[in-house]
Amino acid sequence: MKQKLSIIDVGANGDGVAKLGNGESVFIPHAMTGDVVEAETFIDKKIHRGKILNILEKSPSRVVAPCQHFGVCGGCSLQHMGDEFYKNFKRHHVLDALAKNNIKTPDNIKQIHIPHATRRRANFACMSTRDGVVMGFHERKSSNILNVPDCLLITDDVRRVMEGFRAYLPMLAGQGQKMDVLIQCADGLCEIGLTGKILEGWEAQQALSEAMSVIGLTRISIRARDYEPYKILMAEKSFIKKFGLLSLNLAAGAFLQPSDEGERALVDCVVDGVGNSARIADLFCGNGTFTGALMGAGKELLAIDSAKECIDELQKAGVQARTQNLFKNLVKEDELSIFDCVVLDPPRAGAGEQVGELSLSSVPKIVYVSCNPQSFSRDGAVLQIAGYALKTLTIIDQFIWSPHTEVVGVWEKA
Repeated sequence: MKQKLSIIDVGANGDGVAKLGNGESVFIPHAMTGDVVEAETFIDKKIHRGKILNILEKSPSRVVAPCQHFGVCGGCSLQHMGDEFYKNFKRHHVLDALAKNNIKTPDNIKQIHIPHATRRRANFACMSTRDGVVMGFHERKSSNILNVPDCLLITDDVRRVMEGFRAYLPMLAGQGQKMDVLIQCADGLCEIGLTGKILEGWEAQQALSEAMSVIGLTRISIRARDYEPYKILMAEKSFIKKFGLLSLNLAAGAFLQPSDEGERALVDCVVDGVGNSARIADLFCGNGTFTGALMGAGKELLAIDSAKECIDELQKAGVQARTQNLFKNLVKEDELSIFDCVVLDPPRAGAGEQVGELSLSSVPKIVYVSCNPQSFSRDGAVLQIAGYALKTLTIIDQFIWSPHTEVVGVWEKA
């Protein structure tokens, strides 16, 4: 159904919001406050949605997207927003999540925006066709793959590896077969992680070997499907990543923050938040991004995570660390209470019951790192009821031109 709609807001997922004649909201991608659009509206899973057919009046904050693929590529959704509007959008939806959970907003709120061309980690969808190799990202809400050799998000290193590896894909994957290619570059090293199945035979093995040498890769790994661990196919040397005082051998495809700049911003916030605390627990520590930065004279540190390979490496480096699933086997309030500060960086879903144990403890300070303002706010409501106050909040926009935002909050016991 075609309708003329005035956009009155932008939702948390970045879609423009308009009101239908019956008062219900309709969500329209790539629309923004101040636009008047002609849109085709429809219902998808009981939600009113729309597709812009024509922009009748442009918002004064609308700009020309810097990428030629915007609107087709599913990677970026907010390039049509002017800089001031974009930054306010990021801030508004963090503060809105806090307000919905009745969390008192701190006076000290900072905002950090990481520039484009900084993504050192990217997962490309690929397919070898009769017309060549398609390597890029899926089109919006589609299984079609869009070539994006000129992606504005990635670093020069990632682009170099991407374009170099393109030539070897026909020998690795059969024609018409899709394969995902994770490219990760850090501390001067580059690795590739394949998801899918490579062809059998000498030609494929030769292609892998030549790619290692010509592109200058540290290693190539593979897994059959998403969420499985990668297995190393070929390795020139270990993938050593520095985290503060630590130098660790990362597992194949190990998670890193998307950008070096974003990692530094998060680490700085955590170190500042921890301050002079001497006894620190680092929960959901992962590879040790914060663990290494927090080590130092007079510090007593315990690192905990469910990823055994991460904990093994931390233990080899002399860190007091243990493997523990913090969703199934909680660190109890009596153990937590011996620490001066607890740092936690859980997955998007939040820290759930572990925050409940924290709320019962006498830990004076909690530094909470989150990639989801909604779960951060839900967990924060539990802490606030227990007597913790949100003293500082830093909004870090590491996922530029997307609706995703990271936050670091410092909570202190009253």
